[in-house]
Amino acid sequence: MSAIELQNVSAAYRESDVLHAVSLTVAAGEWLALLGPNGAGKSTLLRVITGLLPARAGVALLNGRDIRAIRGTERARLVAVVPQELSTPLPFTVAELVGLGRVSARARLARPGAEDRRAIERALAYTDLLDLRDRPFGELSGGEKQRAALALALAQETRILLLDEPTAHLDLNHQWEILRLLDRLNRECRLTIVMTSHDLNLAAEFCARLALFDRGRLAALGKPAEVLREDLLREVYRCDVRVRQESGRAPEVRPERRPPPAAGTSAKKIHVLAGGGSGAELLRLLLLTGHQVSCGPLNMGDSDAQAAAALEIRAALEKPFSPLGKAALATARQFAGEAQVLVLAEVPFGPGNVALLTLAEEALARGARVLINTRHLDQRDFTPQREALPRLRALLDRGAVAWQHADEIFQALEKPA
Repeated sequence: MSAIELQNVSAAYRESDVLHAVSLTVAAGEWLALLGPNGAGKSTLLRVITGLLPARAGVALLNGRDIRAIRGTERARLVAVVPQELSTPLPFTVAELVGLGRVSARARLARPGAEDRRAIERALAYTDLLDLRDRPFGELSGGEKQRAALALALAQETRILLLDEPTAHLDLNHQWEILRLLDRLNRECRLTIVMTSHDLNLAAEFCARLALFDRGRLAALGKPAEVLREDLLREVYRCDVRVRQESGRAPEVRPERRPPPAAGTSAKKIHVLAGGGSGAELLRLLLLTGHQVSCGPLNMGDSDAQAAAALEIRAALEKPFSPLGKAALATARQFAGEAQVLVLAEVPFGPGNVALLTLAEEALARGARVLINTRHLDQRDFTPQREALPRLRALLDRGAVAWQHADEIFQALEKPA
């Protein structure tokens, strides 16, 4: 029987969708790690499982029961949660705080009994907090507070444990101690564990399965070697990574460091055609690696325009919500004419911005290098006559370079023109 089951679950904060049709099953006694960048939906998924955030669509089940039908007091006996940060308005000592984990296990207003005291002592011992039991919680360091939050959850003695970044504030020694403790509880007590993590290597070392999220959608689910693939991680994290796996060992992930070009050597003048947020990360990466960057035309208020302003990048701008006018296009043409390389981001095309393709065609005709993002290329043409797609393909046929991930841009830039 599954401990947790999500069936096409979508969730939102107010009107902003965060999770999109996620289906996922966690078997009883399994340890699953939820991975993905900030904002991918990992913490939101935990809130759905606990019932704190009702699903907008789909069904969330605990032990086969719809979580909406389980009262809060009963959920507290089924699921324990360790948040990223725990705060309390009252001056509890560590032992008093951990004792709150026993509230759901006894009748209302009943005094703690012998079993409550044993559970508290076990939780304090497991998390190396016995010496701090009388210390006010507010005086603890960040790592000590995290261990106290785990002790509070362990004192509940539930069969399901949810942890949101459990090692985020811990030093290296206590990271391994906490994960070894969780490993022991998972193996010996068949405790079902679901945790979010930004540490891909620790997750791969301890968890039998990994779930990788990208912008609220489940991008991959499986064994560490199936999920921690270079192509998939580049797609989700939008950076170049290397994965190494020795025989009998968990995969090891590390980012590929790309040093900035030396002054006067490979630094280039690059003009970026973007819009709707398709170029913000690219602008940042190009600037950080030492290139001279310009962009546009963009509408004022567009997130790419905001990124350019924050990074002090030259941008050709048009009024908000307006078609690209002659002045903005002329400025963009000037910037593009000064550039050695023109990069077209993953931008959708409509009547208001099809002129971007004209700038790319002009750049290629004068001998500049043109790099075109081909991701979902056939889904980005919203022009009335569907003219964008054939023009993009013609650019590629004439020598424009296709790219889908940022590291491919840097590889192309390092090659001789």
